[in-house]
Amino acid sequence: MAANCSWEAHPTSRNKMCPGASEAPELYSRGFLTIQQIATLPPPPVMNYIFLLLCLCGLVGNGLVLWFFGFSIKRSPFSIYFLHLAGADVGYLFSKAVLSILNTGGFAGTFAEYVRAVSRVLGLCTFVAGVSLLPAISSERCLSVIFPTWYWRQRPKRLSAVVCALLWTLSLLVTSIHIYFCVFLSRQASEVACRHMDIFLGILLFLVFCPLMVLPCLALIIHVECRARRRQRSAKLNHVILAVVSVFLVSSIYLGIDWFLFWVFQIPAPFPEYITDLCICINSSAKPVVYFLAGRDKSQRLWEPLRVVFQRALRDGAELGEAGAGTPNTVTMEMQSPSGNAS
Repeated sequence: MAANCSWEAHPTSRNKMCPGASEAPELYSRGFLTIQQIATLPPPPVMNYIFLLLCLCGLVGNGLVLWFFGFSIKRSPFSIYFLHLAGADVGYLFSKAVLSILNTGGFAGTFAEYVRAVSRVLGLCTFVAGVSLLPAISSERCLSVIFPTWYWRQRPKRLSAVVCALLWTLSLLVTSIHIYFCVFLSRQASEVACRHMDIFLGILLFLVFCPLMVLPCLALIIHVECRARRRQRSAKLNHVILAVVSVFLVSSIYLGIDWFLFWVFQIPAPFPEYITDLCICINSSAKPVVYFLAGRDKSQRLWEPLRVVFQRALRDGAELGEAGAGTPNTVTMEMQSPSGNAS
């Protein structure tokens, strides 16, 4: 069926014209990079069930992270970041699950279209928030490892909460502007303005946020390698952050290639749109697995409580003593607190 479809001649149009295809726009877009509905070939029906199953698993995993990081584990600077990151993933997975249910059931009508629109807005906002949190996490971790004395003495106590609030505000602002230009303007003005917003959003995600999360990770890796030569053990928190950033970079490569080819060279993306959505869902669902694998103790034969596993994933013992006398490591002190205080 794909062989009978052709791309429109207009260089800035992403629509496929297929003989006999319905004129109703398909609700699958490039990973929520656009609010506009794009008429494309629908994905195989089984993909909706795969999306739904993956989203449900991710919602359960991130829900456990929200519970343990929010109520069971004593707060630390990085647990606050991971708490907000889990909240962003829950929002994205929930929006995708709702869209999958609507597409699977073939729901139509005004109310269904309204739910679709709200779900897409929620997905865009939480996706931008989740991506923006990764540079903050990697940058702050890089500072805490390379400059521990300055970092742990000069760092404001509520820095994590303030940064998260600012990033959520940024996400809401970007999403609101995107909705205004792509939905509320007149049709002719909306096409040009929404195209510019898509370009801006891609630049923000791939040319601003990605370098800001990769460069601190590279500095962290170099620092850890230098310390490894002195036979010093690396903290589990380093592994968690490097793994989370790596999972995002790998899962978003299709979305980045799609955006780059279309907006730079006006070439239609070579990947089906549901592949990019699937990769982003995997990225949002994989973080609890990363925390579990990093925090589990291989020497323990019996099953450990998840609270202990997640708490161990935030362990920062590698930096203890490096900051000098009178500069205790906040995360390490919290990990050493009695279990009763962590509950």
